[in-house]
Amino acid sequence: MTYLLYSKKAPWSKQINRLLSAFRFILISLICFLLLGPLLNQIDFFDEKPIVVLAVDDSASVTDAYDSAYFLDVKSRLSSMYSALSRADLEVKIRGIDRYYDNVESIAFDQQKTNLHGILKGIRQDFEQQNLVGTMLVSDGIHNYGSTPQFLTLNYPVYSVGIGDTIPAQDLSIKRLNYNKVVYQGNKFPLVVDVFNNGYVGENITVEVRKRGSLVASKALNLKGDQQINSFEFILDTEVLGVETYSVTVVPKENESTETNNSRRAFIETVDSKQKILIAAAAPHPDVKALKGLIEEKEGTEVQIYLSGITEEVPEGPFDLIIMHKLPGITDLPDWLNRWLEETNSWYITGTGSLSPVNAKNPVISYQSFGQSDLVGANLNPNFELFEIDEVLLSRAADYPPLRAPYGEFTLKNNVNIYLYQKIGSIQTNRPLLSIYNGDERKSAVLSGSGIWKWKLQESGLHEKPDLFNEIFGKLIQYLATKDDKRNFRVGTTAESYFESESVEFNSEVYNELFEKVYDYNIDLRLTDADNQTVEYNYVNSPAENFKINGLAPGVYNYTASTSLAGKREEASGTFAVQKLALEDIDLTANFQLLRNISNNSGGKFYELSNSEEVVQEVLDLNAKPVVRSNERLNPIVHNPWILLLLGLLVSIEWFMRKYNGSY
Repeated sequence: MTYLLYSKKAPWSKQINRLLSAFRFILISLICFLLLGPLLNQIDFFDEKPIVVLAVDDSASVTDAYDSAYFLDVKSRLSSMYSALSRADLEVKIRGIDRYYDNVESIAFDQQKTNLHGILKGIRQDFEQQNLVGTMLVSDGIHNYGSTPQFLTLNYPVYSVGIGDTIPAQDLSIKRLNYNKVVYQGNKFPLVVDVFNNGYVGENITVEVRKRGSLVASKALNLKGDQQINSFEFILDTEVLGVETYSVTVVPKENESTETNNSRRAFIETVDSKQKILIAAAAPHPDVKALKGLIEEKEGTEVQIYLSGITEEVPEGPFDLIIMHKLPGITDLPDWLNRWLEETNSWYITGTGSLSPVNAKNPVISYQSFGQSDLVGANLNPNFELFEIDEVLLSRAADYPPLRAPYGEFTLKNNVNIYLYQKIGSIQTNRPLLSIYNGDERKSAVLSGSGIWKWKLQESGLHEKPDLFNEIFGKLIQYLATKDDKRNFRVGTTAESYFESESVEFNSEVYNELFEKVYDYNIDLRLTDADNQTVEYNYVNSPAENFKINGLAPGVYNYTASTSLAGKREEASGTFAVQKLALEDIDLTANFQLLRNISNNSGGKFYELSNSEEVVQEVLDLNAKPVVRSNERLNPIVHNPWILLLLGLLVSIEWFMRKYNGSY
């Protein structure tokens, strides 16, 4: 290109023509070179200032335990420490329990838990391989969350500054509430309140329990020992379904250092009545007793016994499961039992007698035994997936005595899951011993034979407890007695209660007419608190994550979710609770020994707040120096301004010389 431009006759001398062609050649060559995208390795050098972290325990115990004058003194000394370190040409970072602050004035002192281990470990990770001189930890030493900090291995010294009072103040506080989080409607339940006493020996105190502002129970107690826990037990009644809030308060006494720890709240979910199971048997039998004992061990389950021809009173339904032991027999079943069987999940234990009535009733299996029977053991189906059995316990089945099972031809009536296969001696057969059918409306199971009481007795004799028996039949009963949720739209929270620092998480399930999960449906969610204040949300259900709500105030919330599905408006509702994480109110006595241990283990020192100037001087005496760092990076040469300047200069000189000599 240069040759074509400057090879023809020009109005200037040959020397100028050669010079112009050289400029043009260099320009085009540079442009072609830059089109290849060459990179330039650049190294920048800079000084990294020594870093000091001012770690502040910004928990609520600092403001709750002391008066405003002391609190202002704490903030004033923090400001002085920060200013003195900054003037010494140090880079000062202010770190709270879970975040960094720009200045001392922005420290909120509102955290409801203190995790000193998290603070120190976080600093170690945040400033790894940086010029970290040390950390000044300003805290009262009250550590109530996470791992203990005193044995944490650190690569920097900790100079701790103790604030607060190590002498326990005169105070009453609720240490903990002990209660069942789930109770059954109509039952009474215990609520135990542990009250810690410091300074009120020989005095009477009163604990009150309120629900929706009304007093439901109170107790008085004379305190016998100092710095001891005194327990109050209340027996309360359940009423409405859902989550209820019970406010527990120790009536304040004179001269208490603080009343913030005198109150706690219990969130108790009341659920519907217990599962009801009926065992209907042709006659008294050890199997009936074994199953009755197993069911009664399970909390929230009620069992009734009906013996044909013996029990006079009709059991009161409805039932979640009916266990038929050698029924129906030759005689007809009572009308009430027939009616309940048509509406209820069932389990048939056949025996080896006449099986025609059982064959006609159950939807699982049909036998033609002609009175013949076998002695069989049990083998778990390895492909069974409805629920799992502890593999460690399965070895005990080898010691189980054989059952008497009907022998003959069999037919599976539906798509049945085989739970246990029959084993004759050491040989496993494909003959079902225990089969389960999960129908569209009801579930049913059939045990071909009887005599399972022997399994429980044998296992109890060899292993003290019949854990495998309880595992096999406990899970079977639980599965059969649990009604399947066939709703096409379901919304529920992942827990019954949350702490205020946690996200409330909603699990949403939408199914089409084929009962397949579908996504991307708009869901309207309405939350209502105890004061009937309503907030509305909208979200789209996703297979990747649940919908979350943050920042809810403590209390009980009712929610209603709705969506449009197949032209209809579907709804789901429920309740949940948000409770305050009040760890900082439980213990307000400073623990300087913990701070001393942290400092000693890290190579630092401990100081009290009144000596805050000394800890600053201790850090300054380290005489930390800046560290020269280098930053190496590859940049495209075209980004270098000198290259662009050179290209512009070449173009400009060529243009000027051509114009000066009479051409363009």
